[in-house]
Amino acid sequence: MCATLIFTGVSLYGQAIRVTGTITDASDGSTLPGVTVVVKGTSHGTTTGPDGKYEISADANAVLVFSFIGMQSREEPINSREVINVSLQSAVVGLDEVVIVAYGTQQRRNVIGSLSGVSSSDFEDIPLVSFESALQGRTPGLTMSSASRAGEANAIRIRGTSSISASSQPLYVIDGVPQGDYIMGYTGNNAQMTPLSTIDPNDIESIQVLKDAAAAALYGSRASNGVILITTKRGKPNTLNINFTSQFGVQQASNILDVMSGPEYTEFMNEAYYYSSGVENLLGDPANAIDTRWIDKAFRTGFMQDYSLSASGGTEKTQFYAALSLKDEEGYTMDNDFNRINARLNLDHKVGERLSFGGSMNFSRVFTNRQSNNNAISSGSTSSFLQYPNIPIYGDGSSMYGPEGVHYLGRGVNPNNNVAFNLMHEWENTIHEAVITRPNVNFFAQLGLWENIKFRSEAALDYVTMSDYVFWGRGSGNGGPGGTGQEISSERINYIFTNTLNYSKSLGERHDFTVLLGHSFQETSQKNTNVLGRNFPDNRLNTLNSAANIEDGGSSVTDFAMESYFSRFTYALDNRYLFEVSMRRDGSSRFGSNNRYANFPAAAIGWVINEEAFMSGTEDLISIMKLRASYGLTGNSEILTGQGAAAVGNNFVALGLYGAGNDYAGLPGIAHTQLENPNLRWEQTAQLNVGLDVGLFDEKIYMVLDLYTKNTKDLLLTRLLPATSGFFTFTENVGDLRNKGVEFSISTRNIDREFRWNTNFNIGANRNKIVNIDGQIITGGAISRAIEGEPIGVFWAPKYAGVNPENGDALFYDLDGNKTNIYSMNNAQVIGDPNPDFTGGLTNSFSWKGFDLSIFLQFAYGFDIYRHEGTFVAGNGSSIWNQERSQLNRWQKPGDITDVPQARFRANGNQHSSRYIEDGSYARLKNITLGYTLPQSVVHRMQMKNARVFVMANNWLTFTNYTGMDPEVTSQGVSNIGQGTTFFQAPTPKTLIFGINVNI
Repeated sequence: MCATLIFTGVSLYGQAIRVTGTITDASDGSTLPGVTVVVKGTSHGTTTGPDGKYEISADANAVLVFSFIGMQSREEPINSREVINVSLQSAVVGLDEVVIVAYGTQQRRNVIGSLSGVSSSDFEDIPLVSFESALQGRTPGLTMSSASRAGEANAIRIRGTSSISASSQPLYVIDGVPQGDYIMGYTGNNAQMTPLSTIDPNDIESIQVLKDAAAAALYGSRASNGVILITTKRGKPNTLNINFTSQFGVQQASNILDVMSGPEYTEFMNEAYYYSSGVENLLGDPANAIDTRWIDKAFRTGFMQDYSLSASGGTEKTQFYAALSLKDEEGYTMDNDFNRINARLNLDHKVGERLSFGGSMNFSRVFTNRQSNNNAISSGSTSSFLQYPNIPIYGDGSSMYGPEGVHYLGRGVNPNNNVAFNLMHEWENTIHEAVITRPNVNFFAQLGLWENIKFRSEAALDYVTMSDYVFWGRGSGNGGPGGTGQEISSERINYIFTNTLNYSKSLGERHDFTVLLGHSFQETSQKNTNVLGRNFPDNRLNTLNSAANIEDGGSSVTDFAMESYFSRFTYALDNRYLFEVSMRRDGSSRFGSNNRYANFPAAAIGWVINEEAFMSGTEDLISIMKLRASYGLTGNSEILTGQGAAAVGNNFVALGLYGAGNDYAGLPGIAHTQLENPNLRWEQTAQLNVGLDVGLFDEKIYMVLDLYTKNTKDLLLTRLLPATSGFFTFTENVGDLRNKGVEFSISTRNIDREFRWNTNFNIGANRNKIVNIDGQIITGGAISRAIEGEPIGVFWAPKYAGVNPENGDALFYDLDGNKTNIYSMNNAQVIGDPNPDFTGGLTNSFSWKGFDLSIFLQFAYGFDIYRHEGTFVAGNGSSIWNQERSQLNRWQKPGDITDVPQARFRANGNQHSSRYIEDGSYARLKNITLGYTLPQSVVHRMQMKNARVFVMANNWLTFTNYTGMDPEVTSQGVSNIGQGTTFFQAPTPKTLIFGINVNI
């Protein structure tokens, strides 16, 4: 026996080897000090030093376990290897992970508000196209209607629409600085540009979405629509990391409408004219018709490139993050390009043990080549669907089409009064450029006054300028014979000063509490100028100083100020009973003299059930089971005037205003233009939230369930006044609106060995209802309405009843359910709802031996879309415009069964009705990314820490029954009522991107 033991011991000793290596953070390649390295199944272990290096002796066939707070543990079989370098990923959900909350941080296990977040580690293998792409389909309760063009504002909703005519966009806070108004700039029919397009996604460290009142109430009067906290990257001590990312790729339209060819159109319209006037073959013989495919001219393969260089690190006293990036994107439509240059410097410095200070400085310049009159009939992509396919682009030297090589501007043989836009001529003779320049700085100082008491003071300046210039050349459809130029310039200055006092204390092992007291002051001013000129001598002389006539112009200045006091108290008893109360008091210049100030309280409780004695013995199964409940009040002060793309902020609706004019026989004068409302106040939302967090098997499974109800009262509505009053409108607080819903998310680590497989799934359902608006029916688009008892933005029009099989007449239902061929809006009823029943997403991530694969599916179910463009191109020849090929299935003879009425020039079913309502439900393969990380042995020889190449496909496949271009892209702008309508909005592009990421 002894001999056997001695022999075994010698044998084991003979297999022991010395293993060394370096542990790095997979998100940025920085070394990780303090990582625990243990031989699995033993107590034998070590930790990494300040440089992230370790050394350990172990059996050649043993397994090493690497663990670090906030990171996923990782096991590596030694397999006789003497060098094992490991990169650790952030944990799916780390209970000790520190997350960003309003005016501070908390450990995730102690968070009792409802929030969802993503961090840079979630996207280290999936480069972000924009910060919005980090949220869509990944945040339960958040819905988004994507903009048609790069740089334009997306419509984002968190837990439904909480207002009718005020903004429903969330409040954005970047590095602790509220961003104020989200949108600016407007020319023609274009959607507004967003200053958030100035953010480089590569600079983002984390994004937190605050959804319930407990999480968001410290932002008080601007938190009813939720709050999105964006935190940029900062340096880490005792490291130096240089990171370079390069991406290049191509993009195309994910889908376009299928319209008729020249011969098809000629035959179809001959028929339409015949049944309207009795004239045969008015457009000639279809066999001889010209066939011009205008779509091929409007849509193209666009190219993009993106370069980002960053350096971060520092000492124990001073840390820095510096970055420079360039993005250049040639759009997939012929008149849309995007270019951004961005520079950032974040600094943090400690002076002794008590004082620290730092700041963030960022400069961005965004240039956008925009589509003139986006989605108007004259715009490039829109007119490519409408334009007659039986006319040429250029003349052929004949008397019909004019000189050879010169743009043909006529209507050919189409006998109508509609203007024909040769989109190539419009494109070559139109300029529309927008430039956003945005320097912003944020400085802070933090002083430890006494033990556990910290005072922090911050000052921020956000300066945004935008120049939006459009020139319609001589001979163009919009510019007329002499040409027209228009420029709108906007300048916005946002000052914010914030001071907070934070006290944290632990009394023994049972009691932990923190107290936050704060004061904030913000002032925002904006100046707009507008100049219009006509009659230019030459299209090459296209600046306004070349205009013969400056016909119009003006300027305006607007500002508002807000002063706020806020406080928060959190308390944890025995590490399992959690309490939080907060209060914010806001004063705003936007509201009436009787209601300048309002209070926004919130309270939350939490119970960590698994810490109870009766849960003893379940530790291996349940790592966290937390029940949460909260209730609080938040507000909305973002008053909008106008609808859709033209909606702009209004700071003075509570005031009695006087305006200057020349109404007195051409002489200057002053007139009373707006009635005062001293009682105007905030919209107020009361929200109740109940949630449950469950982590199983050491967070290998993590689930979050939330149920909520939001009741908004004192809606800010603009009421029309009788013209005899001398005024047109009056803004007051009228009505109530309710949202209620449920959200669920689950994250799983399915396989966590050499082959890894993680899954994330989330789904959210929201139900919206207008409870009271004093019996009004408020219009927000072609057929969109706000109606008591209905969800916001329902579609209101007659119900389509199909086609009379005997004569091809379009039929409609009257209010009694009878069919009639007489169209009347008196028969209008609710025919659709643009609010989705469910939204969510599914992500599966795989990795093995340096390869990684991510597949992201995003979906929305149970919502309607009104295809307004259908009244033009799916109107069975009711107008002269080209038609979708679906109209070839029109009624032609008695007994035909079809939904397309007889082709007739003039109205026969192309009026607003449910004929153009479609189910927009879809599931989209939003992203597939395949990457390969080079072996450490290779990159070390190249004197690098990490190197990865990847290929990424976005929006490559969509599953839907919707016949329009894109169910994800509906109405432009930030209108609450008008969402869910399309009018030739260009679809989201499908992209194929190749890239490389190198960390030195």
